[in-house]
Amino acid sequence: MKKIFLILIAVCCQYILFAQDVKQLHENARNFMHKGDYPNAILILNRALSLQPNNLEVAKDLGLNYYYSKDYKKSIEVLSQLFDRDDVDDQCFQIAGDAYWALEDAKEAENIYRKGIKKLPNSGPLYNELGKVLWTKNDFNAIKQWEKGIENDPGFAGNYYNASKYYYFTTDKVWSLVYGEIFINIDPKSAYCPEIKNILLEGYKKLFAD
Repeated sequence: MKKIFLILIAVCCQYILFAQDVKQLHENARNFMHKGDYPNAILILNRALSLQPNNLEVAKDLGLNYYYSKDYKKSIEVLSQLFDRDDVDDQCFQIAGDAYWALEDAKEAENIYRKGIKKLPNSGPLYNELGKVLWTKNDFNAIKQWEKGIENDPGFAGNYYNASKYYYFTTDKVWSLVYGEIFINIDPKSAYCPEIKNILLEGYKKLFAD
């Protein structure tokens, strides 16, 4: 009995050491990533993943670093293995979809975003990305995706931005103003704020001129 107890202690200690090693490796990799040194980040993340193959955050960062390195196929390969997991998040689908988009494969990008929405129907970023893909194909169902994103994830600013721009170029200027005002209130420091403020200015001018 004493021997079994000692073995259990040894196993627990080893697990804790592995967990600490993975945490430190992950931190080191993120430091390299923030410096733009993606090759070294990838090396470290692969090492961390070999110690903890089921670590979602490590795998996601690995896919992201491959994406930043413009190795889009490798990014998709890493991230696609996470899609069926119960703990998968919307960033996994978003990065993979963006990788397909970078490969100029709009069809697969759309498929990934739709798959992500099916799995995570409250993800504003995924509705936003899907809407942008549809818009590049002149598919006016794009606005339906942005408004679904607003409905399901009202705190995410991106869908308000695109919806405001969409309605600005239609006869329904009121919704352009509504969505534009909400966007600025949600994300006042966004780089897109000057663009939306200009849309609001022109929109109010047209509204009161009619």
